[in-house]
Amino acid sequence: MNLDKKSLPAYLRRKKIVRKNEPVYSIDSVGNGLKNVMYRVQTAEQRLIVKQAHSRVQIKERWWVDRKRLFQEKSCVEILSQILPPDIIPEVLLEDRTNFILVSTAPSKDAVLWEQELSTGRIDLQIASQCGELLATVHNQTANMRDLKIMFKETKAFEQLRIEPLYDRIARAHPDLKKAIDQQSKQLLKTKRALVLGDLRPRNVWLIRGQVYLVDFAACHFGSPSFDLAFYASDLCLKAILNSPQKAAYLEGINVFWASYFRIAEYARRQVEEKNAVRDFGCLLLSAIDGRLPSSPVDEETQDLTRRIAHSLFFTELEKIEDITEFINRTLIDG
Repeated sequence: MNLDKKSLPAYLRRKKIVRKNEPVYSIDSVGNGLKNVMYRVQTAEQRLIVKQAHSRVQIKERWWVDRKRLFQEKSCVEILSQILPPDIIPEVLLEDRTNFILVSTAPSKDAVLWEQELSTGRIDLQIASQCGELLATVHNQTANMRDLKIMFKETKAFEQLRIEPLYDRIARAHPDLKKAIDQQSKQLLKTKRALVLGDLRPRNVWLIRGQVYLVDFAACHFGSPSFDLAFYASDLCLKAILNSPQKAAYLEGINVFWASYFRIAEYARRQVEEKNAVRDFGCLLLSAIDGRLPSSPVDEETQDLTRRIAHSLFFTELEKIEDITEFINRTLIDG
């Protein structure tokens, strides 16, 4: 079955998520609909998110994605609920394995998406710090856990959503970097160190009275923590490139996140992950321009500037993130 607004109330009642006589006040579409159909449902008693996975990304080009990623996301949420403080993540209320549907609690009505806050120029470094600390907690608490390594051994969704459209695509577009990019993608798939969230960035961070609330774990797997660090950093870096007047504030958001993370990260070989994260940072920044699903359209000059910055991250001898962001800031000033 394919869910739509008309059939959704009956489905939720049939699954006993919504009581028979419980009024449904509103059903709103959420997200861009490329990888999932998502609805936010407001009833008299609940706020819900209903997500049904597509088997194909909704673009002209054929791009297949494993619908079973929703089941791994549900497992990830269950593990995170044991690790993180209360009210940081959703609660999964229903896993429908026949129709590839998850129903979970939605952020409260007063929640604000961090992406929206950043777009209006409000850059709260305390939120960046919280994200860094929470991510380090996840990696610390799951590092080298045999049971989780088995539970999250499947990397098919990660390969379909991250490796192929990002790393493999830019490797073909940039033959001069192919060896370095391939090395990074192989490292990501080979390393089995901790639970990786796979999609930590402002568009998946809600703010509720100053506290973060994390969503979307479809690309989760047991792998290299460097990916989570780099994915966040590349997103903030692209915002700095696209918003020149506030570039320093966005880059400081990377510094604060990174410092907060490594202040409490204590798992073995974290220094190796930090070095790898710089290379992954370069890959992911480059993929924002030349990946399979580029970020918002930008002019050629901005594309070239982004490529130059990303290219430099493959070969930099700088190791401290504050030195790297300072280099990026100078590059943006000089153009």
